[in-house]
Amino acid sequence: MGENEPDRADAIDPAVAHVVSGAAWAEFCDAMKDMGQFVLDHSEAEDVIDRVEGFRYLSRLMRGGLESFLEVGNTKFPTINRLPNQVKIGSDNPDAYYQSVNIDGRYDYRVWGTRGTVHYLGFGAYTGNFGAGADRLGFMGALDGGDLQIDADGRFEVIFSQDPHDGNWVPLKPEPGIIAIRQFHLDRSTEQIAQLQIERIGDPEPLHPVSPVGLHNALQGVHLFVTGVSDRFTTKVEQWARERPNTLETDPDMGTKGWGDENQIFRHGYWALEPGQALVISFTPPPCFYWNFQLDNLWMESLDYRFLPVTVNKHTAQYEPDGSVRIIVADADPGGGNWMDTAGHRHGAMGLRWNQAEFDVDARCEIVDATSLRD
Repeated sequence: MGENEPDRADAIDPAVAHVVSGAAWAEFCDAMKDMGQFVLDHSEAEDVIDRVEGFRYLSRLMRGGLESFLEVGNTKFPTINRLPNQVKIGSDNPDAYYQSVNIDGRYDYRVWGTRGTVHYLGFGAYTGNFGAGADRLGFMGALDGGDLQIDADGRFEVIFSQDPHDGNWVPLKPEPGIIAIRQFHLDRSTEQIAQLQIERIGDPEPLHPVSPVGLHNALQGVHLFVTGVSDRFTTKVEQWARERPNTLETDPDMGTKGWGDENQIFRHGYWALEPGQALVISFTPPPCFYWNFQLDNLWMESLDYRFLPVTVNKHTAQYEPDGSVRIIVADADPGGGNWMDTAGHRHGAMGLRWNQAEFDVDARCEIVDATSLRD
């Protein structure tokens, strides 16, 4: 080096040096390693299924967080992203095709595409993130598929902006957040999802390589995401277990302020069965566009609906002659009704959602001797 040339190490910005030295990556890996204690703190050592699924849950959240923050986190170059395979969050709907977009509400965005034939399509815009705490989660606006203005070819566009816009419009606030896109099937075998694209409206900007600060912020975002999501939903399941086990009730914390769908009434609960017991859930669905029931594990992940009978909806349910529905949660098929397989679990979460219901109805939950159901 020349006499007046500064030493390269001294010239590097401390924030950049923190990344290029490997320190930021090491901190991220240490933080993820420490998350293992969360599983130990919120499950019993003798419950092997809970422990194993808990560690898998963390791996899934980390996978989803890395995808969201590192690969599609640029709000100037938005991308419609689907949750990675088997990443499950907050009583994920087995009938759903979930997509989201990271946005900055100071910008305007345009989503366009074809409607398809999927039963339900909804757009919601939300502020905050789970890692920032429940009080930082907020609702900006929503648009229901039934209100979409669609042309004769089945095409449409939706504008997301602070200023009102003619046609399909969802209001934004000048804050970071997400656009959540929910598509619910009644019958996956026959319905086609909406095909969608997105762009930021405004003057184009050059796309730069990921920066050291950008990488550091993304890794911190993943950490906050994993800790925030796991804490929020596990805390709710533990609350229901303490206060009202084997019941299904609405919870105001799980509405739009928790990034819920404004079109839904969602009854959540915690189920727990001793050997030989069954949980019988009875209700008459209200007039509604869609409804479903599902079983979840302790971490509020839907059980494996790909291979097991752990969910039922308005289309697939067996109805009683009077229009009511009888759901039986048990470890073996009782031979009648809508059997939900506990899949080797002794407890977990459960959910019953009405979409665009004219009114809410109670669901009666009763613990019975499983053998009595076979008489």
